[in-house]
Amino acid sequence: MEYKSHESTDWQMAIISFTCRPTSGTHPTLLLLFRSPMMHARDIVAAIEIAVYIPAAILAVIICVRHGFNRSSGWIYMLILCIVRIAGAVCQFLSRQDHSNGLIEAKIIIDSIGLSPLLLATLGLLSRFVDFINAKASPTFTTKHFRVLQLLIIVGLILGIAGGTSGTVQPDGTVKVATTSKAGIALYIVAYVGIVLVYLVSVPRASVIPDQERRVPVAIIFALPFVLVRLIYSACSVFLHSHLFNIVTGNVAVRVAMAVIEEFIVVAIYIALGFLVTKLDANAQGPIAGREWKNKKTRGERRLRRHSMGALEQQRM
Repeated sequence: MEYKSHESTDWQMAIISFTCRPTSGTHPTLLLLFRSPMMHARDIVAAIEIAVYIPAAILAVIICVRHGFNRSSGWIYMLILCIVRIAGAVCQFLSRQDHSNGLIEAKIIIDSIGLSPLLLATLGLLSRFVDFINAKASPTFTTKHFRVLQLLIIVGLILGIAGGTSGTVQPDGTVKVATTSKAGIALYIVAYVGIVLVYLVSVPRASVIPDQERRVPVAIIFALPFVLVRLIYSACSVFLHSHLFNIVTGNVAVRVAMAVIEEFIVVAIYIALGFLVTKLDANAQGPIAGREWKNKKTRGERRLRRHSMGALEQQRM
């Protein structure tokens, strides 16, 4: 058997050709296509994600036990993100053997899901920050404002999932992104802008909140730029027809620089914050952070909760 290796000009593919000499005297050539180092790089990234997110998930569980599993608190979404990313890494390893459309759809959906926990976690922490401000000053933002932002993110998530199931893979390997995916990213962008506006309007009044609670706006301002870069990467993936941002076969270095690292940093910031701030009792939790889709509290109960937050704040100061 003669073995010959030919380098391909395409970075995505290499060709191994070897010639077998059977007894019949024929010389058939078998071409084997295999994934290039780019594919191996994706496996390495997936392994790193598993190594990072499994311990992060354990820490997130500890924080959720400490602060509660309330969806509006923010930390529950860090746990969800860890689980989603672990599942995405598993899908990457499975794609080595399974190239079905179903697995590709799963990867697209998981990629779109990753943004919503980041935005919802940021929104949850921002609601805690604004609640403490509202306990001391005239409210600028209310539960209704946060419900609108939350609704935008959730609808964006639903559209992203729907778009992942309706996207198609072209013969050249590119992914044709569904219109619903584009609409979902657009809603994420609107929600992010809303979060930034709420933060910018609220942060000048941060002096009225307890010293320990001032760590919350600091963590948010450090996380927002990384969330923005992550959002830009997803927007480029769905709006630009560029190989660099292809969800399935895109450039690994770009993905790591604009998505993977950003998520690592935001998760680290928010998990660290969970250990640095105190647990809020049910009576001390403000109406925004404790918001429900259906407001079942009476005005008297809401007023009592607000006074409880004010009393707690005075004790801390």
